[in-house]
Amino acid sequence: NEQIGNIYFMIRILIAYESEVIFMSAKKARYCIGELSTLCNIPQKTLRYYDEIGLFTPDYRDDSTHYRYYSKPQIVNLMIIKTLKQMGFPLKDIRQIISENDAQSLEANINSHLETMRDDIMKRIDQYTECCYLLQKIQNGIDILEASSSLPSEDLAISIEHIPKISLMYDRSEMEGYDYSEMSLDRWISILRKAEHSKHKIMGPVYVTFYEDNIMNKFLSANSMVEFAVHIEDTSSTDDIRDFGDFDAVTMIHIGNYEDIPTSYIQMMKWIRQNGYTVTGPATEEFILSPLDVNDETRRVTKIIIPVEKESK
Repeated sequence: NEQIGNIYFMIRILIAYESEVIFMSAKKARYCIGELSTLCNIPQKTLRYYDEIGLFTPDYRDDSTHYRYYSKPQIVNLMIIKTLKQMGFPLKDIRQIISENDAQSLEANINSHLETMRDDIMKRIDQYTECCYLLQKIQNGIDILEASSSLPSEDLAISIEHIPKISLMYDRSEMEGYDYSEMSLDRWISILRKAEHSKHKIMGPVYVTFYEDNIMNKFLSANSMVEFAVHIEDTSSTDDIRDFGDFDAVTMIHIGNYEDIPTSYIQMMKWIRQNGYTVTGPATEEFILSPLDVNDETRRVTKIIIPVEKESK
């Protein structure tokens, strides 16, 4: 409230200063529209429109020539209109302020306008942040595609890495006769819409986790417990938000048609056995470049994440 009051005070000073400067430079008692336009730096077209809508009308109109003439005292009102318009006030609010001609009314309208502006700015900041993360995700996918273009598919790296902890908004349910190749885009869209409607800031891609005792069971077209989730900024713990990460995992980047992803899983499970690791949790797929990002199936990028721990000797 103190900050809003300070801004209100500055606006009053600005209006008073500009009006005084122009008022003192005005040498005549009455001005035609061209003269007023030049004096106040407002287009004649705008002054005519203000006259048409009744916002700012001339004090005198010549009946024979229909010329508009404005009095010197009107300059103050015109400068108030100009200042408020530059600050984004709609004309209907400016009309109310001018008609009431009251400092308290001006203060109340400025307070209301500042609150609206603040809400709009915060919304734009959220949109900008989400756009930045989307760009980062797309650039990450492009970097992976470019790096892999010179390698045969069998040489794509399987690695062990620590997965950082993030927050996921999720929806977990059993899918009957789950067919991994169909991608279930309706549930993709549903989780994204859920995050948007709940006002959560989306920070990254969609994650799909398969709760199977045997990781390879997801390819059997049987009933399967599948979780669709999206990375959000919120760190609170609720019924539909959970932590993900803070564990070691074997990872692999799968590039291309999703129907071919079983081959990547087979390679990973073989690598896990050969290198003395044990699977400790369900497999998760991070869709870096998903069907919602690119139409070309050969350009899709999926990161497979399988939690593991080293077997004790």
